[in-house]
Amino acid sequence: MKSYRLFTFLAAMLVCASAGLVRGDDASRVVSSNASGNEVRQWEVTGPWGGDVRALVPSPSNSDEFYLGTSDGQIFHSVDGARTWQRMKPGLDRRGLSVDSIVIDPRDAKIMYAGVWAVARDEEGGVFKSTDSGEHWKLLEGTKKLSVRSLAIAPSDSNLLITGSANDDPNLNGVFRSVDAGKNWERISPVGDKEIRNIESVAIDPRNTSVIYAGTWHLPWKTTNGGASWKQTGNQIVGMINDSDIFGITVDPNQPNIVYVNACSGFYRSTNAGEKWFKFPGIPFSARRTYVLLPHPTNPNIIFAGTSEGLWRSKDGGKKWMLLTSKTLVIRSIVVTPDKPNRVLIATDDFGVRVSENLGTDFIESNTGFSHRHVLALMPDLTEHGRLLASVFHDGSGGSVFASINGGETWAPSSTGLAGRDVFAFYQMPNNPNVIYAGTNTGVYRSDDRGASWAPTGIEQPKPAEKPPAKKPPARPVRSRRASVGGSSAVGRYETVAISKRSTSQKSKKPVQKPRAQKEKPKTQATLSPGFVQLARQVDDITSFADAEGRIGLLAATMDGLFRTFDDSKGWEPVTIDGYPNGSPVFSIATHKDTPKKILAGTRQGLFISNDGTQSWQHADRGPNDVSVKAIAQDPQDAQIIVLGTNQYIFRSTNGGRTWVRRGGGLPPGDFTSVVFNPTNPNEVMASEYSHGGVYRSMDKGYIWERVDVELPSNRVWTLTFDPFEKNRAYLGSFSSGVYVFTIHNRTNLTGQQ
Repeated sequence: MKSYRLFTFLAAMLVCASAGLVRGDDASRVVSSNASGNEVRQWEVTGPWGGDVRALVPSPSNSDEFYLGTSDGQIFHSVDGARTWQRMKPGLDRRGLSVDSIVIDPRDAKIMYAGVWAVARDEEGGVFKSTDSGEHWKLLEGTKKLSVRSLAIAPSDSNLLITGSANDDPNLNGVFRSVDAGKNWERISPVGDKEIRNIESVAIDPRNTSVIYAGTWHLPWKTTNGGASWKQTGNQIVGMINDSDIFGITVDPNQPNIVYVNACSGFYRSTNAGEKWFKFPGIPFSARRTYVLLPHPTNPNIIFAGTSEGLWRSKDGGKKWMLLTSKTLVIRSIVVTPDKPNRVLIATDDFGVRVSENLGTDFIESNTGFSHRHVLALMPDLTEHGRLLASVFHDGSGGSVFASINGGETWAPSSTGLAGRDVFAFYQMPNNPNVIYAGTNTGVYRSDDRGASWAPTGIEQPKPAEKPPAKKPPARPVRSRRASVGGSSAVGRYETVAISKRSTSQKSKKPVQKPRAQKEKPKTQATLSPGFVQLARQVDDITSFADAEGRIGLLAATMDGLFRTFDDSKGWEPVTIDGYPNGSPVFSIATHKDTPKKILAGTRQGLFISNDGTQSWQHADRGPNDVSVKAIAQDPQDAQIIVLGTNQYIFRSTNGGRTWVRRGGGLPPGDFTSVVFNPTNPNEVMASEYSHGGVYRSMDKGYIWERVDVELPSNRVWTLTFDPFEKNRAYLGSFSSGVYVFTIHNRTNLTGQQ
C-alpha cells in the first residue's frame, strides 16, 4: 500500500511538472494532463478563438463577471470583463445540448439555471441548476426531456421560474412553472393547444408574478392569473404582423406596462402591457429578423437591436437607427450593465464575444480561452516549422481557413479568395511547398503563397503585371502563377522533408487578416477540353500521383466520383473506377512516395486499388469490402502497411492490400474519420472515432490500440495529423472546441527538469 501511494504521489508530481511545459504564457490552454507508463500526456485547446455563442449573461453581483453558453453543452466563465474565458469543469458534463438560456438568482449569484435543448439525438434537454457558481450542475427532475428554448426567473421572487418548451410530444410542449427554486414543476399552459406551443421566449412581470408572457413560433400570449387562462396579446389587429416568431420579450423593470417584443418580423413596443403594439421603423426589411432587443438600463432613449444583419442602435427612443457592426454579424445576446453604461457586449455567430467601450461605436473581439469551432481539416506545413492551416466548418462570415505560424498559439484568418467556402481537405505539393490545394464544398482551390490567398482551379487566372527585375535574387524560387502540377517524383501525402527549423527570413508572409468573407473577383472561364470539367461539388480528399506513363498529376476525391488533372487550370477529367458506379462518392484517396502509380480509393462500397495510375482497378474483396472508407494511412517507410478508417471498424493490411484484418485490440466499432502515421516515428498511429467520440493511439503500426483522450471539452474529433518537426506532438480538429494540441512528455526528462 505504501509503495502504491508513493507511485501516485510521484505521478502527480510529474503531471504538475508538465504544466511548466505549456507553450506560451497561458496555462489555461491546458485542459487535461495525465500520466501513463513512462509518459505524461498533455492536451491543450489552442483556438482559433471565437465561434458561436448561444447565450451571454452578466453576474448580478459583479459587472466584470460573465457566463456564456454554447450549442455543445459547454459553459464558459470570465471574471475580467470578458477579456479571457475559462470553461466550467465539469460544468453540465453533457455534450449535444444547446445552452440557449442562462439565468442567475439576483439575490444569490451562486445559484444559476441553464435551459437547454437536445441537438444530438441521444441527448435530452431540460433545466439544469448549479449552487456553486456554475462549477457543478444537476438536471432538475421535473424538466427531464423538455426541449427548453426559454427560461426566466421572477425579479420579485427568485424561487419562481418559468420555462418554455418546444417538444414534438404535446405533453412536453408548452409553458412550465416552478415556485420552489426548481424542485417541482407544473404545466401552466393547456396540453395540446394549437397556439400556445413551441415557446421560444418567456417573461415575468417584475411586480406581479401572476402576469406572464409567452412568445411562440407564431405570436405572443399573456396570462394575468398564473396560467389559469391565456389571451393572445399580439396580432395584426393590435399592430403586430401575424406569423411573427417571438424570439424575445422584455418587460421594463420600472414601468411594467412598457413591454418590448423582438421577432422575425421586426421589433415592437407596447405602452399598455400588450394591448396595442407599435412597430419600430428604420431598419431595412432584410434585417428585420431580430434575435435580441435591449433597452439601455440607465437611458431609456437608447435601444439596441441584435438582428440577423448586425447590431443596430437608436438614441431617440426608436425613431432613427444606426448600424454599428458589419451586416455579416448575427447577434444572439446584448449586455449592458448599469454601472458601466458605455460598455456593450455582444454574443455572435462565428465571431464569439465582442466588446465596445464607447456605446457600440466600435468593437473588439474578446475570446481568449473560448473556442466553439468545428474543425474539418488540418495541415502542418512540410518545411516551415510551426506553420499550420485549419479549416472551420460553417464559418463563412468569419473566414473558413485560419493560419498559425507558432504551432497554434495564435491564429489569423487566411481565406482570401475562398468567399466563405468550407474546406474539407488540404494538400501541399511536396516539390513546391508554396502551392497548397484546398478541397471545398464547391470544388478545388489553389494557393501559390502558402494559403494566404486562394483561387479556383479549372479557371485560367489573369497573369499579374510584370515588374522590373529585382536587384537581388529571391531567397527561394517561386513558380509561376499557373504552373502544371508535374515536375517531380515526390508523390503522395506521406512525402517527408528534412526536419530542420527555418530561419525567420525564410518564413512566408503572414496570412491576410479579413474580418469577413469578401465578394469573389470576376472569374475568367478557361476553354475546357472535351471530357474535362470544373469541379463544383464537395471535395473530401486530394493527393498527387503518377499515371502509367509517369506523368505527375493530382487526384480529387469528390461527391461526384474521382477526378484527375495534369494542369489544374485546364479542368478535371473524371476517372472510371472499375466495378463502382460512375458519379458515386469517393471519400478518400492515397498514394505513397515509393509506389506513385499505386492508388487507394475509399468509397461507400469499400476500397478500390489501382496499380497502373488509374487505368484499371481492383476491388478489395477481403476485408473492407462493404463499408465506407473514410481515411487511408500508409506507413511512410513501408508502403505495404496500410491502415483504413471506415464507418464501422479499423482495417489493417501488411501486404499492400491483398489481405486485411479487422482490428480490435482496444478499438470499439465506430465511425473512424481520420487515421494517420507519425512521419517521424512510423510505429505510432493515431485514429479518431467521430460518432461517439474517442482518440486512439497505437505504438505497433496499428495492431494494438489505446484510448488517449481524457476530459476534453469535446471528445468528437474529425481530423488529426502529426507535427512533422516535433515527433511527440499531434494536432486534432474537434467537433466544437477548435484545435487540440496533444503533446507527450517523457517522465525521465520531466523528473530531471523538476
